[in-house]
Amino acid sequence: MTVRIKEETIRRKASKGQAGEGTEYVDLKQVKIQFIPMPKNAAELKAIDRTGDNGRFVTAALLIAAYKTWTPQNEDTCTEMMKALMNSPVSPDTFTNHTKQFVKDRMLQNGKWQCIADAYCDGATPENNYRPSSPVTITLREYPYLPQKSTMTGKELLVEKIVSDFAGADTERSVSVYKDPTDDRWYLFSDSCRNLLGDIKGI
Repeated sequence: MTVRIKEETIRRKASKGQAGEGTEYVDLKQVKIQFIPMPKNAAELKAIDRTGDNGRFVTAALLIAAYKTWTPQNEDTCTEMMKALMNSPVSPDTFTNHTKQFVKDRMLQNGKWQCIADAYCDGATPENNYRPSSPVTITLREYPYLPQKSTMTGKELLVEKIVSDFAGADTERSVSVYKDPTDDRWYLFSDSCRNLLGDIKGI
């Protein structure tokens, strides 16, 4: 499995200070990710490097890849891929039956499973029925604020947000990720995977 990553720095407006008084422009890292080929099961997903600074973006992009595999006839492939992204050494039971049911309910809502993952890929718009450009790439960026501390797992973790600006909604969507100190891999934090399954335009 090969992962091509193109990095750039973008400027975005952000609230100034904790009180949110006024705004300022900040430099943020943005990456364009291409999987060659797109992973189609948990074994292929696990073979992809999720360490290093770019591992946080790769982890979020792999969630989109997992959602691409979900069908009413086969939930298991997506489930196993999500387990690999969510169940870490420090939090081995993050993926639950409740998470699986939530994903199923959202995927079946208005046939969302047919396009929700593609909606986060570059070139996909409501006007072209969410058909991604070829080759398929996913563009993600940093959140403009500092990571938040969490002790949900019993250990203090720094949780970062990875943001997608996409044509399916008028506002950005994000997932939360953290680096497990045991294996230095990035994982999805809690049930933030749900954030990408909201309604999209035209569906």
